[in-house]
Amino acid sequence: MNCSYAIRFMFCGLILCTIALPARQMPSRSLQKRKSGDAATSVSGKKDACILLTSAEVEAVQGEPVKETKASVQLNGEMLVSECLFHTTNFSKSVSVALAVPASAKPSALAPRKFWQKQFHAPDVEEDKMRAAGKKAQKPEPEDEEAREPRRIEGLGEEAYWVGTPITGALYVLQGDDFVRISVGGVGEESVRIEKSKILARAVVKRL
Repeated sequence: MNCSYAIRFMFCGLILCTIALPARQMPSRSLQKRKSGDAATSVSGKKDACILLTSAEVEAVQGEPVKETKASVQLNGEMLVSECLFHTTNFSKSVSVALAVPASAKPSALAPRKFWQKQFHAPDVEEDKMRAAGKKAQKPEPEDEEAREPRRIEGLGEEAYWVGTPITGALYVLQGDDFVRISVGGVGEESVRIEKSKILARAVVKRL
């Protein structure tokens, strides 16, 4: 399976929609509302997504104050995914953070780290990358709105990848048995989205 499509299917539809939809339409079975800065609860003993960033950190990157945070928790196979929408005054500049943690202590479970290895390091993924590199060397093609191969981002956590298109995307960071996904809204240029996401990711990794 192509890595970028698998990642996009698993998480973009689940988490990116928090940026696009009004709060009342967030697809969550467990929705909580917290004023920015309130104490966050834990998810099965793990930190939840809403305490991975502070309102000040989001405001410093997005230039908009955080009005409130909206949290939800969903079971996705053997992963427990905690999502947090940092709802800014200008909603289009809101920031979405998701934290994937193991939902089971069973060694055979498809925990976040195993999912990561399957999606970013599976043999067919490496073959796809080699074929794509060969095609690009033969005839460069213009960028379009289709998802491109994940781009390795150095210096974040154990590993980090940017997955997206010229108009949308998210930064994935692996740390220990967990990984996070960060998506910023209201930014048109992809290079700027990546840099903003990296700044937030550095703060997040310190709290994992």
